[in-house]
Amino acid sequence: MREQAIADQRAARLHTIGGHLLLATTAVLWGSSYIGTRAIVGDVPPLLLGFLRALSATVVLGVLAKLAGESLRARSSAWIPLAGLGVLGVAYFYIGLNLALQWTTATAASFLNLPYPALTAVGGWLFLRERLGTRQIAGIGLAALGATWLTVASAQDNVGGAWIGNLLALSITVAWTAYTLLGRRLLLNWTPLTATFHMMAAGTLVLALAAGLEYFGGGRPRWTAESTLITLYLGVVCTGLGYAFWNAGLRRVRAATASVYLYLQPVTVVVLGIALLGEQPSLVTLVAGALVIAGTALTAGGERAR
Repeated sequence: MREQAIADQRAARLHTIGGHLLLATTAVLWGSSYIGTRAIVGDVPPLLLGFLRALSATVVLGVLAKLAGESLRARSSAWIPLAGLGVLGVAYFYIGLNLALQWTTATAASFLNLPYPALTAVGGWLFLRERLGTRQIAGIGLAALGATWLTVASAQDNVGGAWIGNLLALSITVAWTAYTLLGRRLLLNWTPLTATFHMMAAGTLVLALAAGLEYFGGGRPRWTAESTLITLYLGVVCTGLGYAFWNAGLRRVRAATASVYLYLQPVTVVVLGIALLGEQPSLVTLVAGALVIAGTALTAGGERAR
C-alpha cells in the first residue's frame, strides 16, 4: 500500500511538472510570435498574415478537437456569441498586432499587450460591480503609469510612427479585456478546445474579408522560404499548438498559478528581439516595461488574494 501511495504521489508530481512545462513553453511560443511577425510583416501584408495565421490555427484546433472526441457542432443561436468573441479576441487582435508591428518594436508591443489583467479589473469594477482591493488599485496605477510612459516616450522615438504602433498595441489590450469580461459568462457551457476552435473560425472569416480588401487595395505578399516558414510557424505552432498546450497546462495547474507564466512572454520578446532582430531597447523602454509587469503582477496578485 505504501509503495502504491508513493507511486501515486510521484505520478501526480510528474503530472503537475508536465503542466508547468506546457505553460512555460506556451509563454515562450507566444513571445516568439512577436518576433516572427515583426520579421516578415514587411514581406507579407499584415491582414493577409493575420488571416493565414488564424486559418492554420483553426485547422490545427479542429484536428485536435476531433482527436479528443469533442463535437464541433453548434447551434446558430449559441455560435453567434462565440463569433462575437472571435471578432474581439482573434480578428482584431491579429489586425491590431500586425499593424502595430509595422511601426513599433516587438519589445514595446509585448509590454503594452501585457496589462490586460489590470484593465479587466477596472472593467469588472465598472460593469460587473466587482470590488477592487488596495493592491489591485495600486497595480492598476503602476501599470497605467508604465504604459503611458512607454507610449509618450515613443512619440520622441527615432522610429517614425512608433507612437501609432504603441497606441494600436494598447487598443489590442482593450479589446482583449472586453473579450475576457464577456467570455466569463459566454464560455461557461463550452470546453476550452471547442470554444477556441469556433472563436478562431469566426475570426478567420472576418480576417478573410479584411485580407481581401487589403489585396484589392494593392497589398501583395513577397513569398520567400523564410516568410513561408515563419507564417506556418505562427499559425500552426504559436497559435494552434500554443492554445492546445495552454489548455492542457490549465488542466494540470491552477489558473492563478498559470497566469504567472505570462510574464515570460515579454522577457522572451526582449531576449529574442535583441538576438534575432537587432532591437536595442532603451533604458526608458525597459524601466517602463518593468512598471507594466510589476503593476500587472500586483493586480493579479490582489485578485488571487481576495
